[in-house]
Amino acid sequence: MKCRIACRLGSTLLSFQLVSCVSYTDQTREIRREYLSGHYEAALEQINKSVLKESESSRLLYLLEKGSILDRAGRSREARSLWIEADKLADELYTTSISKTAASFVYNDSTMDYGGEEYERVNVHTMLALSFLEKNELRKAIVEARKINSKLAEINDLLGEDSKNHYQKDAFARYLAALIYEAKGEWDSAIIDYKKAINIYEKSYKKSYGTRLPQSLVRSYYRLLLKRRRTSSAAQIKSRYPFLSKVKNEVLGSIVVIHEAGTIAPKREKSFYLRLKNKVIRYSWPVIFPQNESRFGTNAVKVGNNKWKFAELSQDMDSIAYQALEDKRLGSTVKTMARIALKDQITQKAKEMGPFAEIAAGIYNAATETADTRGWTLLPSRFYITRIYVSPGKWDVKTKSNGKLSKIKTIRVEPNRISFIRDAG
Repeated sequence: MKCRIACRLGSTLLSFQLVSCVSYTDQTREIRREYLSGHYEAALEQINKSVLKESESSRLLYLLEKGSILDRAGRSREARSLWIEADKLADELYTTSISKTAASFVYNDSTMDYGGEEYERVNVHTMLALSFLEKNELRKAIVEARKINSKLAEINDLLGEDSKNHYQKDAFARYLAALIYEAKGEWDSAIIDYKKAINIYEKSYKKSYGTRLPQSLVRSYYRLLLKRRRTSSAAQIKSRYPFLSKVKNEVLGSIVVIHEAGTIAPKREKSFYLRLKNKVIRYSWPVIFPQNESRFGTNAVKVGNNKWKFAELSQDMDSIAYQALEDKRLGSTVKTMARIALKDQITQKAKEMGPFAEIAAGIYNAATETADTRGWTLLPSRFYITRIYVSPGKWDVKTKSNGKLSKIKTIRVEPNRISFIRDAG
């Protein structure tokens, strides 16, 4: 009787192991393919018949991914509604129930409701800010831009001082907020955020993510200092950045294009094997391999008959996500080692039932020790910014994002004001 039960259990668990080999990345491959091809209705059809729609544990991912598709399809109000719901749900899930945590300890993290990585929870507000900015709703856009750093501060407070988290501040959020403040004519607030953005790029972004300080950001800061007649600060910043010597204090307007390139590199499972009490045990964890810059097409802007001006990288989500997972590795390893030790105790107990029970327990251990590769796969991989100063008036603007040429837009530029274009290729 014990043998029959063990065999059935072993067969069931073996079937589960084969199913579990299909990662979240594989399950959502067709959705991403349709999305990147610009077939948004097909992508919506795919996500609505996927496991995401019915899975309670992946509800957050359904909201995030579907919101991205609706946003790209031009259905911005529906997209925002889903992202706002996702933000509320992520806050609720951040502190998980004891029962779900216990289940993840004996099984794996994929048994828990997916509450989002820290960078995903923060970038809900980035996408909301860009959505409002696209519709020139500056007041709502600035509210979301502010929430990016306030959300980060809240998360890092909960993680505590001992946290190894590199993602403490978001330079792109400060840059975006400064641009919006400037567009609203709130120049002093813009100056504050430009300065903070410069400091974050210089002190942490270059070292942690390899993202250099955008020159357009420094120029924006310098021009406002001149406008506000802050001569001492202007002279100081000019001495640090020689390229500012060509900048003149002119009454111009400007066009700012925010380019969204590709989709974030998906999580993959990485495993290694270790020996524990004469047994070989698999240990797995999620990783992200940043995509090479050459993978992305040109991001540039052409105004009137002027030459193409190339965009500057302002946010590399692949690198932020990679570092975030690496920062969590130690805590994840400790938890996984404890889980493996507990499973080994289960195997030892199964031995007492006979060899078939021991085999079934071994299959269970192998089948359940898999990495949680769930994640917001349609979040953009890169954000670039191009800023061009022009004389006030009407201008024909061509944009390229991720190598794709957009339709010509006619923009009216006002003196000392910014006209925004959001371009996702």
